[in-house]
Amino acid sequence: MSIQQQEPVRAVGPYKSLRGVCRDMFRRGAATIETAVTLPVLVLLVFGSIEIANGVFLKQTLTVAAYEGARVATRPGATRAQARQRVQEILAARNVNNRTITISPAVDANTSRGTRVTVTVSSNGSSQSFNPLGLFMQRTLTKSAIMVRL
Repeated sequence: MSIQQQEPVRAVGPYKSLRGVCRDMFRRGAATIETAVTLPVLVLLVFGSIEIANGVFLKQTLTVAAYEGARVATRPGATRAQARQRVQEILAARNVNNRTITISPAVDANTSRGTRVTVTVSSNGSSQSFNPLGLFMQRTLTKSAIMVRL
């Protein structure tokens, strides 16, 4: 066999050729770099998704609370205190803090039929945010429901 037609060096048993060792080291280095680039992006996606889900949860909670408060306030003989109590029950059950409840006009047992009652519920976004991203920290979410007194 001439020198030009030699077969490539192959690993025999537990030993590898120098070329194989270099290739394995390069492959491990490439995997490390790929992980270093993609891991922060994946972590950001996960925490961002959690933060957005918390924001949607808060928005939906405020909507339901405003609706329920308006529903109670528009019943015949209902009062503002009863409507406020119902809104507070819903917000407490869903662990929403830092809230503001506004019911207008003042509703009592003598409020006439056909009166439009507006219930507005607000909360700071930080009441549901425990995430390091804090997308909703500085925002105040407000929802209103308007119903006609029966």
